[in-house]
Amino acid sequence: MGYNQPMQSNSQEQFVQMPLYMEHGSSTPINQTSDSNQRLKKWVTIIICIILAVTGQCITRILENYYFRHRNRSRRYSFWTQSLLQVVGFPILLVPFLLLVLSSKKRKQLLITSDGVAAALLVLYPIIVIYMFCQAFFSNIKHRIPFKVFTLIYTSQLFFTPIFSIFIFSNKVKLNRWTIVSLILATLAGTFTLNTFSAGSPIIYNGKIHTFRVMYLAVCGAVFFSLLLAQIRNIFEAFISVCKESTNIKQPSFVVVLELLIFSFLYTTVIFVAAVFISGDHHNLKREMDGFSKGQVSYVWTMVGQAVAWQIYWVGIVGLVLAVSAEFSNVISVCTWPIVSVLVALFYNKYDQFDVFRGIALGAATLSVASYLYMILKEKSEDDDQPTS
Repeated sequence: MGYNQPMQSNSQEQFVQMPLYMEHGSSTPINQTSDSNQRLKKWVTIIICIILAVTGQCITRILENYYFRHRNRSRRYSFWTQSLLQVVGFPILLVPFLLLVLSSKKRKQLLITSDGVAAALLVLYPIIVIYMFCQAFFSNIKHRIPFKVFTLIYTSQLFFTPIFSIFIFSNKVKLNRWTIVSLILATLAGTFTLNTFSAGSPIIYNGKIHTFRVMYLAVCGAVFFSLLLAQIRNIFEAFISVCKESTNIKQPSFVVVLELLIFSFLYTTVIFVAAVFISGDHHNLKREMDGFSKGQVSYVWTMVGQAVAWQIYWVGIVGLVLAVSAEFSNVISVCTWPIVSVLVALFYNKYDQFDVFRGIALGAATLSVASYLYMILKEKSEDDDQPTS
């Protein structure tokens, strides 16, 4: 009896020590399973965001072409209204946002409620609104210059984004050979998308002075789009660092993407609505609706469809900024152009031939996205091979 008691005490001590050792170990099966689930979730997020960005932009451009092909060309189109469509559809984001918030037990993961970022948002949100307003305004310049010229100018956003990210916002940007190859191929994809993208753009130049001024505005559109993505990434990086310090969470919930878009689009919508009334565009809406060749109902659904598709596009684009980087988000946005070119040709010009330019653009876009995805996969495998402490 006296001999058996020490044996029971030792067995109990061993039983207690084993779970403590497993908990502090960094290479346990539990931690490996958790890391594997996080990687799987990240790749699922990346794929879904790519689908959203590509689908949203394709639907937007197809409906945009539909609008310009059937509008009354004798009247000036509503410039401010077309810009407003990029942001006015934000109320549809409230549904998934509320569902995610109500179903989450960790509501402190929301961007606006983070103690470490909330104070900075008082300054950063107005800046984002300004960037968003300017890029929406200047992106409509493509309807005032030939689209061939616009594509050559607007692809410059691919190089503005890493420059702004590094030198202005000090974001964590990994520029290796695969990133550079991806950016170069994306530039080729954008510059070779020369036809059937925008039915509203003129075919010929309208004076040298006028064209130079509009080309300058197109450059401004590329600059503000790059600034917008880099600024959003800057906010996400700040929030991620706060999450790691306070809650030990490597990646915040996707709800921060919806929250950022809802609040930003709310303020931007107010500005654009004021611009519509000040410019007098609201007087043209009724006449534009009456002059639409496909009827008033078709006009309304075209406008609503564009507003919804823009939200789909922005969720995908900003989601990629959170999941990967602003550079990859920009690559996906530009590499969608060749797909849009082919779809517009199929929908509106069935006799338009699949020329060599479209072939080069599609091939370059595919290789560009594949190069960046390979870089992400390679980084993950290198992180897994590193010894853990």
